[in-house]
Amino acid sequence: MAEYMLAPDQDVVVSSRVRLARNFADIPFVHKQDDIQAEECVRRVASAILEGSDGGAYTLYRMDGLESARRQELSEHRLISDELITAKNHGAALISSGRNVSVMINEDDHVRIQSIMPGQQLERAATLAFRVDDVLGAKYQLAFDAQLGYLTSFPTDVGTGMRASVMLHLPALTAARQTGPVMQAVSKLGLTLRGYYGEGSEARGNIYVLTNQASLGRSEDDILKSVSAAVEQIVAHERQTRESAEKKDMLALQDRLMRSFGELMNARIMSTKEMHRRLSDIRYAASMGYAHAPIMAIDELMQDMQQGSLMLLAGHEMTERELDVMRADLIRKKLTELQRTD
Repeated sequence: MAEYMLAPDQDVVVSSRVRLARNFADIPFVHKQDDIQAEECVRRVASAILEGSDGGAYTLYRMDGLESARRQELSEHRLISDELITAKNHGAALISSGRNVSVMINEDDHVRIQSIMPGQQLERAATLAFRVDDVLGAKYQLAFDAQLGYLTSFPTDVGTGMRASVMLHLPALTAARQTGPVMQAVSKLGLTLRGYYGEGSEARGNIYVLTNQASLGRSEDDILKSVSAAVEQIVAHERQTRESAEKKDMLALQDRLMRSFGELMNARIMSTKEMHRRLSDIRYAASMGYAHAPIMAIDELMQDMQQGSLMLLAGHEMTERELDVMRADLIRKKLTELQRTD
């Protein structure tokens, strides 16, 4: 049984991600390159990373050689983007064995390096991403302008080429209809808060992503500090709102959240949408001490019980009904294990 350690602020912060967009100076951008140039991008990135000191920790995945379920599973775990899946030929990704670093090749830019860490660990995620960036930059010249900074396919990424994002679980703020004001407040800081599984206040599973809107004219340190400062305020606001809900009627709050535990433990059919809603309640309950289950394990369930991950586990294509039945069965078994071992 896996051991789960609580990451910083993980009661509210699901994960932290830093992404760096890079392009080679001597190869046309992705939308203008030919097949030979696209393949050269794959060769360069693969050789730089796989031949480096950490090369043994990475596996190269070529999109055109992967089955559909594997591509979808990698996307569900945020290791590749939907854009990479739908890219034409020569799309590829290098993924670390710990699945905390991935390097996408020939997506919107030649290279997109990203690192993901549980909880509020933006600085740690940045360190891992820049380690890969240093390896690549030491071997090949990257597209860089002395005044503008790194040159990228999208104007919003020009400069540092960095996107720092934090995934947040905000069930109390969503219930109190406070996510709208929060979105307006962070937009004034050059940041954006959006639903990850949905849009606006209807974000599926009450999951939101906070990220910087642009990188031009801002240093990497400035971006990290501004996102971290906003996260700190949102975390405090969410915790205060949870405390207020508990003080108002703790029994009613416990009843609402723990009913989802009963549904998950007894359901025989579970859709993806309902799964996110029920597990959101269990995550909320666990953070309040009402349910005894590791928060990180609940986060893993939210990812592992999605369509691609389930079909990969089953080893064959499945109908929606079959997926819903399999999902319900696996969630029951997993929650039972977590209750026994917590």
